[in-house]
Amino acid sequence: MNDTREFLLDLQAEITRIEQFSAEGETAFFADERTQYAIMMAYARIGEIAKRLPQAILDTRPEAEWRDIKGFRDVLLHRYDEINPRRVWQAVQKVPVLRAAVEALLVSLPPNEDEASDS
Repeated sequence: MNDTREFLLDLQAEITRIEQFSAEGETAFFADERTQYAIMMAYARIGEIAKRLPQAILDTRPEAEWRDIKGFRDVLLHRYDEINPRRVWQAVQKVPVLRAAVEALLVSLPPNEDEASDS
């Protein structure tokens, strides 16, 4: 599996985690520090993965706001004292756009050699 495809699949997995962790809604999110922490970890991983993807690929899906995602990762990991749960919840609200962008990127990739030989 090529790195780009693998990274995009990893992004999908982290997005799914955020969707699951936030499924009970805003009130539950603000009431549960563990849920907040889990979502922050998933977003930190998303930001790290985004940093590893080629910029040319990210540029094809600007609606995902990759620069903001990478910057949010930096805040989560290096400026943790500035983290505001409201900001984290705002990021959760952008997950559907991020999921759509990742899915579009996956569809746009040429099939990898393993998949081509299975046909």
